[in-house]
Amino acid sequence: MLNNKICRGIAVAVVAAVLTACGGDENNDAVGTVRLVNATLTHQSVSMLSGGAPLISATALDTVSTYSGVAAGSPILQVNDATTNTALTTLSPSIGAGAHYVLVAYESGGVVRSTVINEDTALPAVGTASLRIFQAATDAGAIDVYVTDPATNIASLTAPTFSFGSSTSLQTSSFLSLSPGTYRIRVTGAGNPSDLRLDLPSFALTNQQVASAILTPTVGGTLVNAGVLVQQADYTAGRNKTARVRLAAAVSNNAVVSASAAGTAVATTLVAPSVTGYAVVPSGTPLTITVNGATVASPVTALAAGGDSTLFVYGSPGSATASLITDDNHLTNSIATLKLRLINGLTGAATPLTMNAAFAVIASNIAPGAASAYTVVGATTPLQLDVFAASSPTPIYSTTTTGSGAPLSLPGNSIYTLFMLGDASAVPPIALLRRDR
Repeated sequence: MLNNKICRGIAVAVVAAVLTACGGDENNDAVGTVRLVNATLTHQSVSMLSGGAPLISATALDTVSTYSGVAAGSPILQVNDATTNTALTTLSPSIGAGAHYVLVAYESGGVVRSTVINEDTALPAVGTASLRIFQAATDAGAIDVYVTDPATNIASLTAPTFSFGSSTSLQTSSFLSLSPGTYRIRVTGAGNPSDLRLDLPSFALTNQQVASAILTPTVGGTLVNAGVLVQQADYTAGRNKTARVRLAAAVSNNAVVSASAAGTAVATTLVAPSVTGYAVVPSGTPLTITVNGATVASPVTALAAGGDSTLFVYGSPGSATASLITDDNHLTNSIATLKLRLINGLTGAATPLTMNAAFAVIASNIAPGAASAYTVVGATTPLQLDVFAASSPTPIYSTTTTGSGAPLSLPGNSIYTLFMLGDASAVPPIALLRRDR
């Protein structure tokens, strides 16, 4: 049997060999440590590789892994879906020997992105805590962030705590010094406290903590998710529990339509045909819908957390149906382009519709009660829109024959829906072009 000295010698030799294989030595001079946050939208578990070798195994959604050693320098870090082993994103950050880092994986419009944050910020003075904001929710555009006592009415404040302009790149605030206690984070559209994008009602900061609130995109592109990461400690996810929905009433005979979600009104006594603006309501709850006071069955599809939707109520008053149309309000991030789609809300003897933009077909044979996919079109020149009914060479709607009789001048980096509403026999039918974002 080996004696204790020999066993200890073998153990030291094994550790030294492992560190040497990682590019370091027994003093760990050339190794940093990295952990992984899974803040994605659609990947229930992710893993991380360094230089193609496994580094961190399956990290569940809304959690943070433990630290793993990685060679100092500029290693290639790759995030994979842990179930399918599909590569999601790769980056090569600067890693310092002996330093701590966290890689945050998040998602925007189906694309996984990542950022690396150093976790060696000096501790604040005794009796204080430090908080900063990482604004990775670039889809949301220009926003304000309020960090307050939970009971504070932000409408009464003269200015937000932080403001972030529109950008396609992640932005970081300076550190805010706070007393230990319980705080609330609210994110709003820039300059508009009533345009609430996120409400994180309560999180605690303790003595000498260094924390980062990481804002990330939602599925709809307008609302915001968040998570609070304490330096070298816990990560607490703050998923948005609301959704934005608007009512498109395409019911014949000027029917009166109302809708609500968990007691929050989307629209009350809206006379069709008409389209409302977006309302923020609780997600995952059934919708209550009436047409002329009679209940209409709620759509089977639930309101997705963080999503944008159009509640489309269609048909005749006695047999109206309701569906949820998913709205993709992710901007193109280019002043030279915009997104455009068609919703066919014509009733009566309605037929499929086709829409041209600048004489190119962008929506073809869209059935009554249905929506087309979005198309990205140029916004650098005036835009002519023409809508055709099936088997007719003459447009039932054209921007050159209605209104000012001239093509539209639509700004880039924006999103539009053209609603065709009313009875199909009307000449011309009702056309509502709405700027969704």
